[in-house]
Formats: sequence, C-alpha cells, structure tokens
Amino acid sequence: MALGGGCEILLHSAAVQAHAECYIGLVETGVGLVPGWGGCKELLTRQFTNPKRPGGPIPPLMQTFETIALAKVSRSAAEARDSLMLRPADRITMNRDRLLADAKARALELAKDYQPPKPQPLNLPGPTGAAALKLGVTELVNQGKATPYDAVVAEKLAEVLSGGETDITEETSEDQLLALERRAFQSLIRQPQTLARIEHMLETGKPLRN
Repeated sequence: MALGGGCEILLHSAAVQAHAECYIGLVETGVGLVPGWGGCKELLTRQFTNPKRPGGPIPPLMQTFETIALAKVSRSAAEARDSLMLRPADRITMNRDRLLADAKARALELAKDYQPPKPQPLNLPGPTGAAALKLGVTELVNQGKATPYDAVVAEKLAEVLSGGETDITEETSEDQLLALERRAFQSLIRQPQTLARIEHMLETGKPLRN
C-alpha cells in the first residue's frame, strides 16, 4: 500500500517498481486535509501533460480534483497506471519475491546517466476554475452525498488545483503550487472538524463523516 504521504513519495520518485497488487491513492481528504507534500502538484502535472487528455484546462483539472477529493485508491498496478499514479515507464512485478531484485536492477539502470526532470509550469484557470469545481461540490452537498465539511475541504482543494489567484494566460510554477498546498494544509489542520476526523481515524481506523 502507498496511501497519503506514501503515495506522495511514490509520485516524486524517479522510477517505480510496483507489485501487481498494490493499493495507491491520495486519501488525505478522508481526515479533513489535502495532500501537502506535493501530491496535488504531481498528479495535476501528470494530468495536464498526459498526451491522451481532452483539450482545454478543465478536463485534467476535473480529473485530478475527483481523484483526490473522492480519495480514490487503485486496487492494482494496472489501475494505478490508468489513473496516472504510475507512469508508462514505471514497471510492474508479478511475483512479490522478485520485487526487491527488480527495483534494485531499475535503480542501477537509472544510476548510469540519470538527469533530474525539469520543472513543469502549468497554465491554470485560477478563480474561474475553482468556481466551477465548487459548484459541483455544492450540488453533492444538496443531494446529501457530501457533508458540509466535505465541502470545506473540497473547496480548499479546488483553490490549490486551480492555481490560486492566477489566469489561464499566466504560468504557475511548481513552487507556487507547493505554496498553495502548504497554505491549504495549514488552514485545515487548525480546524476542529479536521482534528476530530484525525482522532477518529487513529482510534477506529475508519473515516468520520462530520
């Protein structure tokens, strides 16, 4: 399993050797938080740079928002690849006993001529994109499919993913996205409802729908 912070480490790895039956996901919203270690930035970048994505900024924004807001978890490496938690170049091991050896071999391959990736700026829609995402959240609350506090967390996530106070004509850097993540995380971690969710998860292992 690579959930929450473990998933964020995975997303920043130069390469991944995954077992076929791995569970991967950004599940922070279940405890009233948003990913704060670059998970939003990494998954958003993968969606925007996916050559198969529909045109325009809204489809990749919506896909990233749904994956994180609904705390979706892949139930296999193949599913993780479909959701872009794993990249096409990441490899999958079927036999668990081979996993460490395969990962070591991959690391040795990388060591020969590895070059770190260049930062990838994004053109994000800003407040207009956040407003579109928030409308969808409001509808879910009205239908009883989300709690009012779910909406608070989702709105913070929408502000991060849409780039904050930006415009589609401007570039948003990785550092700017990381700053938005930290700000949203720090805001939510102070909220009594988030603390209640964390305490409940630690005590019961189950999410609290407050």
